[in-house]
Amino acid sequence: MKRVILAGIELPSDTDFASLMEETEALCEACGYEVMGKITQKSRSMDPHTGFRKGKLDELRGMKDMLDADGIIFHNTLGAQMAKRIAAFCDAEVMDRIALILHIFSLRAKSRQAKLQVELASLQYRLPEVLDDKDTSGHERGGSAYNRGAGEIHVSLVQRKYKQRIQDLKKELKKIESQKYQDERHRTKSMLKKAALIGYTNAGKSSFMNAMLQKNISFGQEVYEEDMLFATLDTSVRMIEKNGKRFLLYDTVGFVSDLPHLLVEAFQSTLDAARDADLLIHVIDISDPNWQKKAMITEETLKQIHADRIPVYRLYNKIDKVQEPVDVSPCISCLKKEGLDVVTDEILNLLYPMTETITCMIPYDALYAIHPYRNVVTLQELERKEDGILMQVSGEENYVNAFQQYMIK
Repeated sequence: MKRVILAGIELPSDTDFASLMEETEALCEACGYEVMGKITQKSRSMDPHTGFRKGKLDELRGMKDMLDADGIIFHNTLGAQMAKRIAAFCDAEVMDRIALILHIFSLRAKSRQAKLQVELASLQYRLPEVLDDKDTSGHERGGSAYNRGAGEIHVSLVQRKYKQRIQDLKKELKKIESQKYQDERHRTKSMLKKAALIGYTNAGKSSFMNAMLQKNISFGQEVYEEDMLFATLDTSVRMIEKNGKRFLLYDTVGFVSDLPHLLVEAFQSTLDAARDADLLIHVIDISDPNWQKKAMITEETLKQIHADRIPVYRLYNKIDKVQEPVDVSPCISCLKKEGLDVVTDEILNLLYPMTETITCMIPYDALYAIHPYRNVVTLQELERKEDGILMQVSGEENYVNAFQQYMIK
């Protein structure tokens, strides 16, 4: 399916139908589909059988034939049987928005974990259709399994196969999550704080990470970035250092309005980076006319994944594309590397607040013990003496407490 018609039903609950249709069109483009035409209907409710009412459905079929389209993408969520009826009537492949996003995810998945997560979400999406499938032979059959028709037996086998595959995928993902947990435990031992990038898809999270890697001392290669929705699915982590302070920066999957629950559920482990962070850096595309609504959707999604109690630092990207003055800050341009120094300092201050300062005499034979703290507190050498080094230690209370035994009273 390459040439498609974009269809949508505007319901009373749709407060911003036009921008949602634009987003669905952008999702089509992210799939490599060319939108040949658009057709909409304003209605108090969707027709339970075919979505569109009869006259609009005829118009849809005529448009599909006239534009020689291969398929139809509905912005609205369609039931499995509803999609089948529309496809049969219009003689075209039919997809709703959830299926479209699942397809994009299947194209973008690179790691084994992401591929398994997408397969799990896809199977769970299709499961109701499989469970609702009936023997198509046209006869009702009863009795034992021995006198069931071939169609019934086939359907039963398919249903069992789907359920078994879903269970197998969940087990396999648990094994991967277990290994990732071990990796995270290793990182946690370093005492470094964790910041996770969140934001609407295509707001510039990966661009921000790469800009941070270029501007600061960094550990690790740049991450993939492209100007399209859901360019990356896998969580990436890099270590950032400035002025002796280090933190771990995580890039996560982007959010979108009405992110399908199936994807949220399947990508639970990927979203752990946001749930387990000390700070969430919310990257917002300030050049987008709908940035306020998209920012709200992102922060609503945080509630959905139980990450809404973590401090959020809002960061306004793409200021280079804005013509009029804005009254928000901090504003940056990842493209032009503007504003990054100030932002990095603010992130470090939020991660490692200077809540306490003490003066210590650190014996020379104890210097090894303070080494792990060098990247999380500020150590100022005051004087070298015969029995040790006089230091001023500043940082967060729980880190500074480790130096209490050396404190000069």
